[in-house]
Amino acid sequence: MRPFGCRFPLGAALAIALTTAPPALALTLGDLVGGAPLSTASLTLDHFQAVATGSADPKFDDYAVQVLSDGFRISGPVSATLGQTGTLLLSYDVTTAEPGITGASLYSSGIAVGSGSQALVAESLSGPGNTTLGTLVVYDVVGVGTVPFAAASFGPVSELSVAETMQVRSGVFAAVPFTDQHFVVVPEPLTFILLGAGMMGLFVGGGRRHDLRKE
Repeated sequence: MRPFGCRFPLGAALAIALTTAPPALALTLGDLVGGAPLSTASLTLDHFQAVATGSADPKFDDYAVQVLSDGFRISGPVSATLGQTGTLLLSYDVTTAEPGITGASLYSSGIAVGSGSQALVAESLSGPGNTTLGTLVVYDVVGVGTVPFAAASFGPVSELSVAETMQVRSGVFAAVPFTDQHFVVVPEPLTFILLGAGMMGLFVGGGRRHDLRKE
């Protein structure tokens, strides 16, 4: 919670938002909405759709997308000042070549300044047959508090759909500078075998070096 007072000027909040957001990258939300797939490790994210209303920037090329090892980060101008409200609606599908996706997490460092301000990110996860897998909510709401991280786990699914809402409402200033989306994937059994063989090799090699030092 960040209650507003005369000692916290609007310029300071804007500076925090600008310095918190990562620099613009080559990949943008506009690319994803235009049909470009996003792949990382065994995950493929596609069929992106987006709608911006109110003070949220409708130019999707202004939203930078950074590929992470288990998901992605989206950053951009979801902000509101002096009584404005803004919403960015985002939906997409996630599939994996591994046995299944077993969890998801959301992290966002929202900024809310002034009575009535809120910066909120909420998403619903649906599996095959539109089965509900979980709901994640992170927020900074003046007078309520701050929850920057949320996670959910579920039985393995090979595909899921995400419907996400980034919403800001300001008494003075509110923003969602960035949102990190992560997924948990169960590896193929072969991955465990290779990992075990590698660990065994390190153990045996270390034992041999120890024996040589004794001689």
